[in-house]
Amino acid sequence: MAIAVARLIIAARLVRKARLLLCCLLCQAAAAQAADLSLTNLIAQGDLLSQKHDTQAALESYLQAEKLAPTNADIQIKLAVAYCDLMHLTNSKPEQKNLAAQALACGQRAAADDPGSAKAHVCVSVCYAKNFPWCDNQTKINYSRQIKAEAEKAVELDPAFDLSYHMLGRWNCEVANMNLFLTGLVKLVYGGLPAASNEMAIQNFKKAIELAPNRIIHHLQLAHVYDITRQKNLMTDELKACATFAPFDLDDADAQQIAAKVLETGKWPAEF
Repeated sequence: MAIAVARLIIAARLVRKARLLLCCLLCQAAAAQAADLSLTNLIAQGDLLSQKHDTQAALESYLQAEKLAPTNADIQIKLAVAYCDLMHLTNSKPEQKNLAAQALACGQRAAADDPGSAKAHVCVSVCYAKNFPWCDNQTKINYSRQIKAEAEKAVELDPAFDLSYHMLGRWNCEVANMNLFLTGLVKLVYGGLPAASNEMAIQNFKKAIELAPNRIIHHLQLAHVYDITRQKNLMTDELKACATFAPFDLDDADAQQIAAKVLETGKWPAEF
């Protein structure tokens, strides 16, 4: 009789432990589901705010999402884009420099978190370019190599991503038209950079336009290379095309304004 009672007691204890374990598992599952829902909601909220051009509020949503998923490459890309967009909204050079550095850090984390993402590699390439105004010549040369390498990696991963070709076009144009002092420095210290040409830049930008014909940034940069190569009629056609599209983002909006000013004044801004 005593043995039977003991067995019942043990069985009851096992049942209680099983129930506790099941409750713990259910609580953990519920918490994970709640976190997933919270993450999804934060990202969706940030995307909506970004579409409304409330960039600072969008950034705050993405930063909260980052706390829940610190190794999520898509979130890092969204953070990088937000920091780059904020650069358009301030005239403070120190603030722009700080935002560019934060964008680059996010882009680098995105590529590290998801090496197979073409968007992550393009993000890094763009962010290196965003930092150029605050770099010394040596850093510019190092970043230039990275811009090309990241853009080429993105093409390899996704040949249909327009921004990859845009960045290759920017690289070809910048290197092909580098000033003589910097060109000599590159050859002396680094043995030179890979071959670049305005013709390749034109091909790159045309490919970007083929893949995304409504992106104003592609048309503006192509117009600029046409100006460099003294193809004025083609330059004018591309500048006029910039006015026919609705801006996709703040970069497009800026490009549209620049195109209008160049058409009006015949002069390109100093940053070109």
